Parts: sequence; C-alpha cells; structure tokens
Amino acid sequence: MKDLLIKKSEQLTASQKRVLKYIFNNLEESVFLTASALGKKTGVSEATIIRLAQALGFSGFPTFQKDLRRHFQERVTTVSRLEKALKNPEGSKSFFDILNLEIKNITMLTETNTIKTFETAVAQLWKARKILIIGLRSAFSLAVYLKFGLRFLGKDVSQLEPMCGDMWDQLVSLGPKNLVVAISFPRYARMTINATAYAKERHCRILSITDSLVSPLATYSDWTLTAPCQSYSYMDSFTAPMSLIHLLLTVMSLENPNQSLSAFKKLEEIWDREDVYFSPSVENHLLP
Repeated sequence: MKDLLIKKSEQLTASQKRVLKYIFNNLEESVFLTASALGKKTGVSEATIIRLAQALGFSGFPTFQKDLRRHFQERVTTVSRLEKALKNPEGSKSFFDILNLEIKNITMLTETNTIKTFETAVAQLWKARKILIIGLRSAFSLAVYLKFGLRFLGKDVSQLEPMCGDMWDQLVSLGPKNLVVAISFPRYARMTINATAYAKERHCRILSITDSLVSPLATYSDWTLTAPCQSYSYMDSFTAPMSLIHLLLTVMSLENPNQSLSAFKKLEEIWDREDVYFSPSVENHLLP
C-alpha cells in the first residue's frame, strides 16, 4: 500500500505531501485521528485532509483511513508486536517512555470524541431499561468493569457470557428496548462483531466503545466512543478505554445524584448484612 501511495504522491501539493509523510511516520496514531484532528497535527485545514484522500483515489477520508487501518492491522499481529519488542535495537523502552505513551493515549480522548457524543452516551445509559454488554477476549475485562459500575447505579445490566456455549441463546430475546454496549479493539474479536451485528438486526440501540470511527463496530453503532490503545508491548493498552468507561460512570453518578445515592444505599445495606467487605472493627474484635 505504501509503495502505491508514494507513486500517487507525485501529483500532490506540498501540504498534502507533508500530511502523507506524517501519516507514514506516525501510522499508529494516524489511524485513530479524525480528519480535523489530523489537520491540526499537521498544520493544514480539514479540507486539505479530505482533498488528500480524494487525490489518492479514495471517495473520502473515512475510506482512506479504513484502508490505512487494514494496512496497520496486517503488521500488528500479536507475533509481530512481540518480535518488534524483542528486536530492541536501542535498549528497552524506559519506564517514562511507556508511561508517556499511556498519558498520550488518555490525552487523545479529547481529540477523538466530541462532548455531544459523550453526553448522548451518558443519557442513553440512564434511559435504557435493559443493558447488555458485549466485550470478549481481552475486552472482557472492560466489560466486567462497566457492568459492575452500572449495577452500582441501579441499572438492569447483563454481560454476554460466551464460556457457557449458549451465547446466541442469550441474544434471542433482544429487541428495540435494549441498549447494547459493544466493546472491542484491534485485532477485533469476530464473535463481538457478529453478536453486535445480530443485535442490530434485532433493532437494538447500539453504543460502541472502540478505537476508531472506522472500527468494524462503528458500522453497526448508533453512537461510537473512541479510545486509542497504542502500546510498545505485544498487547494493546487499555489505559484510555478504562479511563473512558470510568468517565462515563462518574458523569452518570453526578448527573443523577438522587438515583445514584438511592442505589448505593440499597447496596450498602445488603453488603453490611452479608458481610461482603473487610471491616477492621469486626476483624480486630475476633483477634485473640
């Protein structure tokens, strides 16, 4: 793909060539950026970014970015990531290198999402009577965290459990009253994509949490929140996705304080009754 684009770049303007060079030098970042954000990074207008995509033979920037993503995914298999980490020509990445990339991932949340979409997501989560979370493989951990957070707020929420062998049975009863939250990041789990597509067929509302607006999940989603997951490791970083989910839950609790407090009080009552959490006073009393 790169060789093909280099040939076509002979017909580009100086500004467009500068953008293309930036993309190739920062591919892992560029596949996550909107046309507007990429324009800001390279000092050109959003219109220039769109014209660049068209000059390269694409119908628009989303199509160009989708092709970039396919090219990117081809070279970031788990094996290739590990090989890249082990080559290590300049010594290991330092603690601060890795930490700064995590900070960059979190900072990019403001560039890859709009306040309107975030607020809509919060409103839809509160509005939904029944919520199903679909997050498989490594994203399963994110789904568990979101499920617990929503339950603390008193929401009727369940999580797709593939281990029991009856995954599709769990989806049959879905309908227009359901909100499905689908979570997946490269290399997107096929089962998550298929389950989300089926939920769409069942006329569910779909909120996706993924890495980009050209993610396969976005195709089926009514609302898409994005979080970059760049990493020096063979594994994606979930620092930004976890931060995004934490932001959703925090804003939800603050926007509906009475309902949140009511739910928390009920939980505290049953936790106390069933002795769910460690209590220093009780434990000390039991010591000889």
